[in-house]
Amino acid sequence: MTTLNYTVRFRKTVLASLIGLCVSQSSFALEELSDAGLSETTGEGIAILPQNTYMVFRGAGANETSNQILTDRTKDTGYINYVPVGPLSMTAADTNKNGSIDSGDRAVGKADIFLYGLALSKSDNDTNTRIASTDTAAAISSWGTAVNPWIFKVATENSVPNFSATNCSGATDPSCQVTYLALEAPLYEVGTKDSVGIDAYKLKLGLWTDIFVRNPNKINGAADQFNYGDSNGLIGTSTDASRANRLRLQGVWNNFSLNGSRLQLFQTLGGATSAGGMSPFYNDTLGFAGVVRLNSGDASNLRATITSNTPTSSVGAWVNRYSTQYTGAPSNNSPSSDWLYRIRSQTTTVTSTGSWTAPTDNAMNNVLRLSTRESGTGQGNLVTPAINGGLAPTFDANEGLYLYNPNINLVLGSLYQPLVLSSDGKNFSLELARIPNKPEIYKKIYTDYSGTNNSYLGSTCNIYQCGTSVTLGGKTYQGSSATHSSISIGSTVYNAATNTLEAFKGNSTQDAVGISFGKLPTGTVGVTQTKNFYQLQNQERRAGSYTCSLIFTCYDTWQYRTATGWTGNAGSGLKFDSQGANWANIDSTSYYNPTVNNTGYSTTDAGNGTQFVVPAGTPLPDALYNGGRWSTTTPNADLNTYKLSSSQISSSISNNMGSAVIDGVLIQHLKLTTKGL
Repeated sequence: MTTLNYTVRFRKTVLASLIGLCVSQSSFALEELSDAGLSETTGEGIAILPQNTYMVFRGAGANETSNQILTDRTKDTGYINYVPVGPLSMTAADTNKNGSIDSGDRAVGKADIFLYGLALSKSDNDTNTRIASTDTAAAISSWGTAVNPWIFKVATENSVPNFSATNCSGATDPSCQVTYLALEAPLYEVGTKDSVGIDAYKLKLGLWTDIFVRNPNKINGAADQFNYGDSNGLIGTSTDASRANRLRLQGVWNNFSLNGSRLQLFQTLGGATSAGGMSPFYNDTLGFAGVVRLNSGDASNLRATITSNTPTSSVGAWVNRYSTQYTGAPSNNSPSSDWLYRIRSQTTTVTSTGSWTAPTDNAMNNVLRLSTRESGTGQGNLVTPAINGGLAPTFDANEGLYLYNPNINLVLGSLYQPLVLSSDGKNFSLELARIPNKPEIYKKIYTDYSGTNNSYLGSTCNIYQCGTSVTLGGKTYQGSSATHSSISIGSTVYNAATNTLEAFKGNSTQDAVGISFGKLPTGTVGVTQTKNFYQLQNQERRAGSYTCSLIFTCYDTWQYRTATGWTGNAGSGLKFDSQGANWANIDSTSYYNPTVNNTGYSTTDAGNGTQFVVPAGTPLPDALYNGGRWSTTTPNADLNTYKLSSSQISSSISNNMGSAVIDGVLIQHLKLTTKGL
């Protein structure tokens, strides 16, 4: 016999909520199903059709009106408390692996979870509320239809292959018959959804939780039950009472459905031995199989728009950059300066612009948001309403992890590959049975993506299909016979021929969205990039000489460097700003460093009645400065070479991580075993 020793504590308020949920006629009304609607169903069961319903866990207190329940979120403090029992195992607690639990081990505690304010309703597209504020906005008008309701049934399936080496002899073979108890959500409708049951595809889930690290040495309810570990996270020799051993988290999911989900409980078939990696434990025990479908909808058109404009250019005025300070005109006897330099530059700026426009698709309202930052009045790090009283917290409106349009389709076992649960009295194991080397089983599970061998019947469950479709009341619904799982977040690309899904990677005009830290911007976001190019020119002069007598050489003339060479006697005794000196283009100069701040100055008398001014300069963007030289740069003649790429524009939305897909997941064998207790 398998014994499970675990405790889940439900407060009376939670039990009352669940009981009220089941008996409230105004919330869950059972409609009579027509003979036409039932004519295509088989087996024995109960059809359930919730109508005009919503729920939210509230704290204990006086009876409330619907308006109070829907408008006051501070009282969303009804909760479920998950309390661990039993001591921690040595494996979990001995983190330094020295064979004992001492001050050098990490402060490994047990998780104490309070799940608050669980709310299920119709979506209002608000990512920061757990439920809408009016009956009309919150109520799920009909969770299914008369033809396609919730079903709780018992049925028997024939010709289910068992674990033995022999095949089934037929539908009447008792060793291949499985009777199961099933809870089935309404099927997922193909194409245009029935307007009566449309709210089933627009659900909203909201909750918040406090998760504590419990001191394993303290009893439940002790004043210091959550004080554990020193400031370094070790057991240490003292406890840091201010250590924040609590995670507070809010979860809100808008616009999703459970349609197509199915859970089955049954006794597994026999025939398994210890050979081939199998286990006799698989035989005749409690088995579980499920298809869990949490879908937001088709994301093949969920795209942000990227626009890249033709760049423009502008040319600025010439700016003086450098000159040697004037020290005086040459004298007859000797030059006062052998060389003087003057440098200027002209900037050509190329401006490239583009824009990123958020999708206008309704799928942008299909968001799962997880957040932790609170707003308003803060609460202590070790405070929770279930223990300390108080109100539900208020969370920041935009912070957190946003998952846009998630589609989660998980296939967890089947009647011939069951999920089984076992226990050693303290810890438990959850095992998905190994797929045996038996064609009768593995050909039901594996998929031939090439399509050349139709004896392999496995397929993937995604938003588009989930096995063989069914028809009820003239409408087509997706099935639940798929064997592979699929998880997608955000923009996707679907290949109908192979029923495969992949993440959209973006292109020159479109960007993928899906995962973001913080809410994605709405509307259009402009993107601008500039590039600067510098044309350098200079004037140089040196002292010129001439014979001014039979004996002496005079130095009171200047020679100027021009584009074509040196010109003699361009002026006699003149200061720097002399006429006759032309600017010459140069490839580079070592006299000005554009990467540092430069102090400006002006000469009091530059000649010709004007001042020569060198303005102060800050580091110049995009200046080419290598090996101690500033070099001339010019833009390309074709400005389109500076057009912003799609990746440059999309990267400007720094919190957009794009989309993600895990498709065609098949679990051959999985065993999870807890080790903490």
